[in-house]
Amino acid sequence: MNEKGWLHRFSSGFLIGLGIVVPGISGGLIAMILGVYEPIIEIMAKPWENWRTNLKLLIPIILGAVGCLLLFGRALEYLFKNYPLLTLYFFFGLIIGSLPIAFKTANREGFIPSNIFSFVLGLGTFFLVVGFLKIGGVGNVFPENIIGTMLEGALVAVGLVIPGLSASFLLIAFGLYEKILSALVHFQFSILIPLSMGFIPAMLLVSKGIHWLFKYKYGHTSYVILGILIGSLFLAFPGWPNDLLSTVLSFYLFYVGLKLSSMFSKRVAIL
Repeated sequence: MNEKGWLHRFSSGFLIGLGIVVPGISGGLIAMILGVYEPIIEIMAKPWENWRTNLKLLIPIILGAVGCLLLFGRALEYLFKNYPLLTLYFFFGLIIGSLPIAFKTANREGFIPSNIFSFVLGLGTFFLVVGFLKIGGVGNVFPENIIGTMLEGALVAVGLVIPGLSASFLLIAFGLYEKILSALVHFQFSILIPLSMGFIPAMLLVSKGIHWLFKYKYGHTSYVILGILIGSLFLAFPGWPNDLLSTVLSFYLFYVGLKLSSMFSKRVAIL
């Protein structure tokens, strides 16, 4: 990673942290736009090479992400606890609003017809895996034990590393967002320890794979990711409101989220 100012790296980490706590915002995509994604992936793929220098460069990014979590975590926990449906509609607007920039990023090296096959492959694989894992409701995809929590940590890693995916969005899609957010905000180590046991190895493994795929198969890899992203939308849909007032407020907040996501994407793209 090239040497950049501490403040630049801290602010980049803060924006990347939004992908952890705010559904619809992809931490990996933000990192790519800010020009720090590929260097971070290279470090994760080869963590022991020049580790002192790499650690020095990563620390402000990590601190920025933690600062974002501390700033927004409790507020989001309150909203989910007291206004779950309205909050989900707002976040669903954020998710939909982020799609144009996700497609733009996928087409960075141009579009070829075979990308459509990659998109269908990603979409089909997502539903196949979810259908295989899902036992009951969405929240029962992962078992309620240490192994399940480790798998949840791996899911967070996938959402953070892959551009276009949002870690918090995936957690909502699988019914895990409130659980993980509460554990992070309240430092519930009984959850955080097994979560990190799944997160760290998955982060290193996925980084190695993504580093190779983006280097040699960027377009196809990006469209597989888009297929997964679109498939996730079906799981994340919050359902229909029960009364007129809830309907009006829900769709208004959906629109607000849609506009904010679009404005945010354009703003970040010019940083």
